[in-house]
Amino acid sequence: MAALLLRLPATVHEPSFQFTTDLLCQWHGQIFGDLFPDEAGRLRWRKAGEWEHVFFGGNVGTVRSRGTKEYRGVHPKKLRKRVEETCEEFNEARTGLMAAEPGSAPLNEATYAVARLYAKLLRAHPWVDGNLRVTFVALHAALLSLNLPRVMFPDLVRHDDLIGVAFRDDNVPYLQLANYIADYIRELGD
Repeated sequence: MAALLLRLPATVHEPSFQFTTDLLCQWHGQIFGDLFPDEAGRLRWRKAGEWEHVFFGGNVGTVRSRGTKEYRGVHPKKLRKRVEETCEEFNEARTGLMAAEPGSAPLNEATYAVARLYAKLLRAHPWVDGNLRVTFVALHAALLSLNLPRVMFPDLVRHDDLIGVAFRDDNVPYLQLANYIADYIRELGD
């Protein structure tokens, strides 16, 4: 994963760069190909005649409390379309933001687009395993593609809380995650 993160600047600054389902699956394959070659790089679908449903907690990857809501990933039949729509939404937002004068894209608008991509991909849960890692790569690719710096989430509980709020899937909850990312970027500049 580290090697993939290091290659992102060159990837996202190619003129033809766009988020696609195939690109995300390619990243998943690069990260997990050696660990689970039969699963790496493919979206959830059917296995042994059964739909590959996944359930996960709102606290993605760290501490889980009794109050944590359990989520079900998007049904495998609808998954490709949902991921494609999420990618297209970000690509359109990015195009609009980049059409502005270089360096003039409003930070809050940019981080809002990034937060929506990140949370929507996590909520869809496209793969059987490794969703947070691949989506973290997508988060950084989205930031870099908008000429924004990479971010860290030093407080994982706060990260998980913000993701849980964003999973409500209406426009307002994405704002908290977007503001968190924007505040982090502003602090880098200080």
